Amino acid sequence: MQNRLTNQSNNTLQNVIASKLARSVFAGFEAMFSQFLNITLGAQSRFEQRQYHSVQSAMRERLQVYEREVKNVSEAVRVIAYAELTCPQTWQLAKNIYGDMVQNHENKPIAHTFFNSTFGAIWDDKKIRTVHLFVLKAKYRSEPRSYESLVSRVSLHNGFNNAVKTLITNQVFRVPFSQLEHDVAILQSTLMQGAKQQCKQVYELINLNDGYIEYANSLFFRNKACYLIGRCIAKNGDNMPFAIAILNTDEGLKLDAVMMGADQLSLLFGFARTYFMVDTDKPARYVDYLSVLMPHKQRFELFNAIGFIKHAKTEFYRYKVDTTKNSPANFKYVTAPGTPGMVMLVFTIEGLDYVYKVIKDKFSAPKTATKAQVKEKYNFVKQADRVGRLVDTHEFRYLAFDLSRFSDELLEQMKSQIGSSIVISDKALILKHVYVERKMTPLNLYINQCDNKTLESVMHDYGKAIKELAGANIFPGDMLMKNFGVTRWGRVVFYDFDEICPLTDCNFRDVPHTQNALEELSSNSYFDIAENDIFPSQFKVFFSANDIAFNYFNNEHSNLFLATFWQSCQQQVHNGFLPDVYPYKQSWRF
Repeated sequence: MQNRLTNQSNNTLQNVIASKLARSVFAGFEAMFSQFLNITLGAQSRFEQRQYHSVQSAMRERLQVYEREVKNVSEAVRVIAYAELTCPQTWQLAKNIYGDMVQNHENKPIAHTFFNSTFGAIWDDKKIRTVHLFVLKAKYRSEPRSYESLVSRVSLHNGFNNAVKTLITNQVFRVPFSQLEHDVAILQSTLMQGAKQQCKQVYELINLNDGYIEYANSLFFRNKACYLIGRCIAKNGDNMPFAIAILNTDEGLKLDAVMMGADQLSLLFGFARTYFMVDTDKPARYVDYLSVLMPHKQRFELFNAIGFIKHAKTEFYRYKVDTTKNSPANFKYVTAPGTPGMVMLVFTIEGLDYVYKVIKDKFSAPKTATKAQVKEKYNFVKQADRVGRLVDTHEFRYLAFDLSRFSDELLEQMKSQIGSSIVISDKALILKHVYVERKMTPLNLYINQCDNKTLESVMHDYGKAIKELAGANIFPGDMLMKNFGVTRWGRVVFYDFDEICPLTDCNFRDVPHTQNALEELSSNSYFDIAENDIFPSQFKVFFSANDIAFNYFNNEHSNLFLATFWQSCQQQVHNGFLPDVYPYKQSWRF
């Protein structure tokens, strides 16, 4: 009798603790979302006032909100749970209670991820079973929902030109357009021409004044621009997505460009740019809508694009598991193409557009950094304005893989180079720490497989990438071509971050002259070199293996070999100058 009463008491206590845990995590989620939204709500005002430094500060601040609130909740939960903190049964019960609490919540998927994050923060390096997480089961995966409340429509009954003008004038700003009639006329003709080339059904119905223009009620803000997202739709369902770029100039607002079709929108939502600020308390529904406009984009890419990077990781894990499960059994993880890194072991698998990067246990000479310093570099990139030139990364801890999918060769490499980061448990290989990046063609390989016209174009973009990073106060460090990749758009993006740093931390110098020829030939330096000294004249060694590539580069970007160029960039940064960097081609601008 006494034992039964004790068990009942214990069960009651466990229920009470589990309920408190669930409520605490839910309160933390609501607090996180409110802070995230409050920062986002200021995006339009910052755009209208042209407070572009505040735009960057707000972006960095918003990135801190999630981790900060997870930490706050974790500390509260430690007090609440006390002895039950590491009791699996209590957490399983808390998960079930929490699941019921958010069952009908507008943002249930993101709420699930917040619980996962809190649980992971508490359990840290202990064995985490997916039974305690909202991850793989079908019931945790969101089905697309109606986005009717997020969009408005303008009928074409009164003519396409009137509809386009209504589309623009329906947008509410504190700042007037400087040349509204002029800009709208260009937009009208550009959309018409785009429909003619890309979607005949839409074009035909435009001419018949049939169908409608649909647009998202929330504007998308990023850096110095605002974007109006929508699509032209024919009655039979054929449609042409578009994104209209709006800038705030000295003279007032102006329409700067329009991107048309899923491919062009994809460039705007690319993986090398900072995140949009979108005024919505229904982000998951917006992802559903964006998925309609860009059906080839994965959900995790779209969650990432609007700033929900932690939930994007949950979505990526599902994508990774599904992709692997559905791929042929002979598809194995192998070393990624390109020159092996001195700091990272990089691998991938056929059919996946991503690579996995793990910090090596021991770095190859002459690299002298520590693991902690490399992690700091990647965190620096996460906080930086990536200006379309730095690949975004997802950082995972204890990421599980199917052990049978690893080639014997790769497995041996991993054991010898990243052994301290590997845990092998039954049929799983678990990486304690790993970065996930978009797969690209390394620039040093790309230049060997393209014709001269393409080579000239990509060398121009290579130099442009370096200059745009400099304008954003970023110095890549190791600028060898093997550390840059080329996207499917032919755009050059930097992806090796172990030596990246703020441009203003560098001391750019000319190599001192000497009258002594023997000193120049000496293997030792004949002058003092500080740790942050950089000698741009020596950058030419990056092209030592390809004279044609060097000539194309030198024709456009010879100033990159001058210390004075870099010093002038530093001065611009100190003066607070923020250069204009457009996420669309110059030829698309009005």
